[in-house]
Amino acid sequence: MYDLDLLRPSVAFAMVVEAGSFKGAAERLGLSAPYVSQMISDLELRLGRQLLYRSTRRIALTDAGAKFLPHARTLAEAFQEGIAEVREERLGLSGSLRVSAPTVLVSPVFTRLVQRFAEQHPDLHLEIDFDDRAVDPVASRVDLAIRVGDPGNDPRLARKLFVTRGLVCCSPDEARHIRKTDDLDKRMWLHSPITPERVLLTGPDGKQATVKPTWRLVINNAAMIRAMLQEGGGFALFPEFAVREALAGGDLAEPLPGWSVPDVAVHALFTERRTALANARAFVDQVLDVVGNRRAAKANG
Repeated sequence: MYDLDLLRPSVAFAMVVEAGSFKGAAERLGLSAPYVSQMISDLELRLGRQLLYRSTRRIALTDAGAKFLPHARTLAEAFQEGIAEVREERLGLSGSLRVSAPTVLVSPVFTRLVQRFAEQHPDLHLEIDFDDRAVDPVASRVDLAIRVGDPGNDPRLARKLFVTRGLVCCSPDEARHIRKTDDLDKRMWLHSPITPERVLLTGPDGKQATVKPTWRLVINNAAMIRAMLQEGGGFALFPEFAVREALAGGDLAEPLPGWSVPDVAVHALFTERRTALANARAFVDQVLDVVGNRRAAKANG
């Protein structure tokens, strides 16, 4: 006997866990939070097992919920991928998509991603606004905001895309003069307006050091920071994906290679404009596809 009527609440269950709340899942599904909660309660009743612990502040998986979650996620992902593939094959994407992104994404990797996406969807009007400020997606009238770092306490749907290493970068000539963490204190630090005032470094032995240069230059453009680094001006922090090719080509160097800065998370923030939500998700899927392919290639040597 097939319990086909359990498919929808199973997908909703996977969404609740991913979003971390009934409200977050409801926003993604276009339903009310009480209705989503009732669906999960009905699912638990039919299965005869409690799947979630509920409190006023958080939800948590029960043992039964942890066992059921991989199967529910498989159902949700397969359904979404199937719908997206058929719709894209028949109609492609249309309408418009406005994206806000930090200037650090202006890199060969992101350039190729945008070009590929535009070629695949010629009927879609794509507009990308690069801005290093933590813009409010709704106030800025964008459909999707990509943020590198902490997305902040934003009530809208925020999805973590991936995590990348943070690197200290400088010119190859400058790297020859940086032997220890104290050497960074004496050099100009190029950074964006939202960068913390201190640089926390962790050595190969787990020892940590805090760098707080007094010589600082705030620049609201990552391309300008990269250009100044190549001219030998100081050092800067970058997510690894943004400078990978510059490091490989010898345009930039990584001083203190045994030391690292905290990893950087990349998030996508969606707005409430439902007409553009499918377009925004398709763009995010393209980002994840590129990141996934790169990780697979790296893992395979």
